[in-house]
Amino acid sequence: YASGAGQPPARFENAGKWANTSDVIDVIRNYNAQSGSFASGSEMVVLGWDPSDSHTTNFWEELASVTLGTDGDVLSSGTISAKKYLWVQAFIKNSGDTARFNTQVTFNDDTSNNYAMRRSFDGGSDSTSTSASNLFSSGVTGSNDDLWCMNLFILNNASNEKLCIAHGFDTYIGSGAGNAPSQRYEAVGKWTNTHNQITKIDITNTDTSNYDAISELRVWGSD
Repeated sequence: YASGAGQPPARFENAGKWANTSDVIDVIRNYNAQSGSFASGSEMVVLGWDPSDSHTTNFWEELASVTLGTDGDVLSSGTISAKKYLWVQAFIKNSGDTARFNTQVTFNDDTSNNYAMRRSFDGGSDSTSTSASNLFSSGVTGSNDDLWCMNLFILNNASNEKLCIAHGFDTYIGSGAGNAPSQRYEAVGKWTNTHNQITKIDITNTDTSNYDAISELRVWGSD
């Protein structure tokens, strides 16, 4: 992908298998099949777990755990430690009966046109947003059962654009086992700041309703 807020990141999804049935995977290599080379500083992180593990350390350190507490329009991490990798989970519930709310993710209080995104709903064709003032904007309408949830990973190097990959869903057709989530989404995005690490994450509503008091934002990080 090209740099700058005018160029959305590319994205791809693959599924595959290794047909070996006698060994476990203990080496993973990523090969460049094109001309050129991986740049110095390129890194691969592999996370694993086994039921017999007895270690007391964890790759992820909790940086923020926020419950809104009262109905409102901004769900914020507050200031968090600067970490190379960030993992973000958000759960937002509508506080109104019929009014809509929306979600606009920003970093470090930057609401200028420094964001770009590529997104697909329900496996459909990608749409893009460039030179935008926020990421992953979604409008959710209907009832006080409306929900918006997101699982987000961020590569947070100070000197590079901040690359994000997100999966989530929203629902506006009612609660209960008889109502599936209204839509799911897969998205990639970036914040084009190349001078600072992300140290604050806000999810802001600019529509009629409010976020319910039980809405939550959690952030983990690692170097």
